[in-house]
Amino acid sequence: EKDILFILDEIQTGFCRTGKMFALDHNGLQPDVLLIAKAIANGIPMGAAICSDKMEIPIGRHGTTFGGNPLAAAAAIATIDYMLTHKMDKTAREKGDYFQKKMKKQELTKVREIRNLGLMIGIELKEKVQPIILELLDKGVLVFPAGATVLRVFPPLTIEYEIWDTVIEKLVETLS
Repeated sequence: EKDILFILDEIQTGFCRTGKMFALDHNGLQPDVLLIAKAIANGIPMGAAICSDKMEIPIGRHGTTFGGNPLAAAAAIATIDYMLTHKMDKTAREKGDYFQKKMKKQELTKVREIRNLGLMIGIELKEKVQPIILELLDKGVLVFPAGATVLRVFPPLTIEYEIWDTVIEKLVETLS
């Protein structure tokens, strides 16, 4: 309506993380520019900006530092093929739901709220997150902050249930 450019950053949320191929799929969004990276090539450095026709960028007008990298392109093709073939979006939804179901059964005295969209998980604490992160690190669980009181849990989409159960067990132990 206002002819405002809509740019959507899916660098962390793209490629099945939220239980859909892209987070925009949860709401039917259609950006003018979609930024993607990280999971696109399974750890090989790669990123892209996908533009709608609204952008009208003439060929040869935009340069790139790493454009045309055959290794990154091959890794991206193999990674995306794997995600589609193995329905990793569905896997992320199932493992995220599994996490919520297991955690809701617990009395987690340090937790205010647990939020997730697929395997993009935020645990809001009633206290500062940094000491919890260090305690979990001592127990072999790597998590990150998302602000002063939110614990960010982003396991790999391929995490096996046995390992996922161990992570959940260590989280429960630490957050109770």
